[in-house]
Amino acid sequence: MALPRKKSVTLTGIVIPADWNDRQELIAAALATADEKEYRIAGTKKGKELLDCLQRQVEATGVLARDEKGRNVITIKHYVVK
Repeated sequence: MALPRKKSVTLTGIVIPADWNDRQELIAAALATADEKEYRIAGTKKGKELLDCLQRQVEATGVLARDEKGRNVITIKHYVVK
């Protein structure tokens, strides 16, 4: 279920682990923001780059949507590690 309108947003938060495969390898991350919300990071090229930034604060700009499970997902267009 998608949000009514996809819009560009800038979020600041800590990159945290979000999902692992059967071999316990990290395959997805999320952005935990100061207002205690969590945004899954889409698995695009930029999103995969953030797997190397666990526990670091980043400012990320991208497009928000919802996945099939109703979770907030950000597709990263640009990010800066703080």
